[in-house]
Amino acid sequence: MNIMQRGVEEILNTISGLPIETIELLRNRISMMLSDKTSTTTPIIEYRKEIQENAQFVCPHCGCDDIIGHGNFKGRKRYKCKGCRKTFNDLSGTSIDKLHKKELWSKYVQCVSEGLTLREAAKESGISYRTSFIWRHKILASLKDIGCYNMEGIVEADETFFLSSEKGNRNIPNRKPRKRGGKATKRGINDEHITVIVSTDRHGEFIAEVTGKGRLTTKQIDAKIGKWIGSGVDVICTDSHRSYEGFAKKKKLKHVKINASKGQHVKDKIYHIQNINSAHGMIKDWMHKFRGGVGDSYLQNYMNWYRVQRKIGVNQEEFIRYALTSNNAFIAGKNIKTHYIIS
Repeated sequence: MNIMQRGVEEILNTISGLPIETIELLRNRISMMLSDKTSTTTPIIEYRKEIQENAQFVCPHCGCDDIIGHGNFKGRKRYKCKGCRKTFNDLSGTSIDKLHKKELWSKYVQCVSEGLTLREAAKESGISYRTSFIWRHKILASLKDIGCYNMEGIVEADETFFLSSEKGNRNIPNRKPRKRGGKATKRGINDEHITVIVSTDRHGEFIAEVTGKGRLTTKQIDAKIGKWIGSGVDVICTDSHRSYEGFAKKKKLKHVKINASKGQHVKDKIYHIQNINSAHGMIKDWMHKFRGGVGDSYLQNYMNWYRVQRKIGVNQEEFIRYALTSNNAFIAGKNIKTHYIIS
């Protein structure tokens, strides 16, 4: 009997003396490690369990919270929803769900948190460029609303605009394809621009939401930032756009208009939209590093990315936690267009 065999025998002898509950737990952990090919996914599962303990645990299929245990599969605990009767595990619906190379996912998330390009992240993680594209957008889409909290006190809101892009679309209706860095054919704000509403309070809560093409409407403002207006908000500062006036009236907020075209910048020494104007500049600067441009379909994903990086910086562990929080990522994953991926 060689040294390795003797070591195995000693381990088995030790295990045989353990309580049956401990042996079962050990069996499950070993099965989990073998099913994932590497133990690098174990911390991911632990992160996910911690998130589930600190938040309401709901079914990823229907959102119901009436959930019961449903045994184990490949060492991973399963659950069953009493609402839709479907089963799922700890990672179902998350941005790592249904990925084949789960052992590479943590490394890839680190690349995303560092802002690497698709090709750089693919090379660093050992995956293909196509896979890098899919993983990036599945992760970024899963960040939707994650880490957002109600704004309080004085709120600032204003919109910024990005040139509409059909990047990756081979059949563009109504216009000829543009070269990178092209310009709109019409003057002013029109349907060739994508609108992003940005809002923040004086405590640092930050929202950036894509509303669609052209000018904002009161309905769009309410849909995108209305749910983040907490009971402690009493003032909203905006430009003189009339849609904000309707929103403020609906929410019963004091509306302070800042008309920069008339030289107004601050009212009563405390009301302004300088934080938002500064944020617009930083978002545009940040977006410049994506030299090939960002398609309209994925602009919200990049707003999610910017917001999270603004909040946590290059904190890789926290970024992983954010990427594992949502259990609706599988919906976003179905919407990723992979038939024509360009660099």
